[in-house]
Amino acid sequence: MTIEQMIVEILDKLNIINKGVIKAEQFDGTKNDDLKEIYDFVMMRESLTLAEVDAIVDELKSLKTV
Repeated sequence: MTIEQMIVEILDKLNIINKGVIKAEQFDGTKNDDLKEIYDFVMMRESLTLAEVDAIVDELKSLKTV
């Protein structure tokens, strides 16, 4: 699975309206393991609280390299 696919699916699952806030181009691949962990966590959850969504978005932002 590519970075772009993971980002799209994560943002879809989180119901993020402004998907431009996090783009695959902002990740250089050095933190793929961290991104995969976030992806796996989000995909295994039936639903997420607002606090969890905020924390996940913050974590995704911290992984950006651009």
